[in-house]
Amino acid sequence: MNIKKALQGSIKQFESHNIPSANLDAEVLLLEVLNISRLYTNNISEDKHDILSTFQNDNFKLERSWIYAHNDYELTGKENIIFNNYITRRLKQEPVAYILNRKEFFGYEFFVNENVLIPRPETELIVKEVLEIIKNKKYFIKQYNLIDIGTGSGCILISILNELQKNNYLKLINQSIAIDISKTAIEIAKANAKKYNFENNIKFINGDLTKEINQKLFSDSNDYIITANLPYISNDDYEQLENNVKDFEPKLALASGIDGLDDISALLCSLSKVMFKNNQNIYILLEADPNQIDYIIKEFDIYFKKKESTIIEDFSEKNRIIVTKIGF
Repeated sequence: MNIKKALQGSIKQFESHNIPSANLDAEVLLLEVLNISRLYTNNISEDKHDILSTFQNDNFKLERSWIYAHNDYELTGKENIIFNNYITRRLKQEPVAYILNRKEFFGYEFFVNENVLIPRPETELIVKEVLEIIKNKKYFIKQYNLIDIGTGSGCILISILNELQKNNYLKLINQSIAIDISKTAIEIAKANAKKYNFENNIKFINGDLTKEINQKLFSDSNDYIITANLPYISNDDYEQLENNVKDFEPKLALASGIDGLDDISALLCSLSKVMFKNNQNIYILLEADPNQIDYIIKEFDIYFKKKESTIIEDFSEKNRIIVTKIGF
């Protein structure tokens, strides 16, 4: 079967199962098959096709335009088998990001699998706001400590570091810490850090935030920027999620109790017990459901006296990100 027929057949199957973006999905999955085949052809053995091999090797990747310029290319038997496997997985609603083991976020590519949440576009707003905080203070001598809580794939923290390095601001960061309760998520975040040469810039901590958010973590006198895209879906709402989310993405990264606020509340409570230093500023950036924003603001009022909060809207003009500066 050649590329043209393979695409036509897969698109027809996707459309019959009401798969959104049928054309794009078929193109992306077929291109992945061809790239895997090229990697094997270039003497990268199949037993190395794991979390670090094809993901970190960009030397042989074809572009989407290639498949249309070579639509008479005959797929090999192995390529047909892999492509049919991908089609079967997608027909079962498995997200393309998990089939490909990667997702783009803030212009950077990250390894993902079923152990970490697939990065969402709205979460990029956290990165943007952190960069604004640092950019506005770039002429000050004081450095920042970055702490990403519930780091998952590490996409937030690594994107921030990538952007700072690109603009020669990396020297403004004293230390970077990534925390996640999932040991597997930490390993994935480490792999993503290695891809961008930040494995020695980030301290990775596997643990529960209620134990890891303590006085020792905040021993430095520099300002802290805390990012947290924690679970914020209620248990009832979790049961109503689309199958492509509920059946594949980790519940640990999505659901957070009866009202969806267990993790966010635990974070604010833990932070309130830390004795910060005089003249120290703590920036906290949280993603939440629009209906939770007012409640979270009230929790800030309970735990912290001197503070100011800003609400950032997402691309649908819904309140999504809370940026709070706490002064001591």
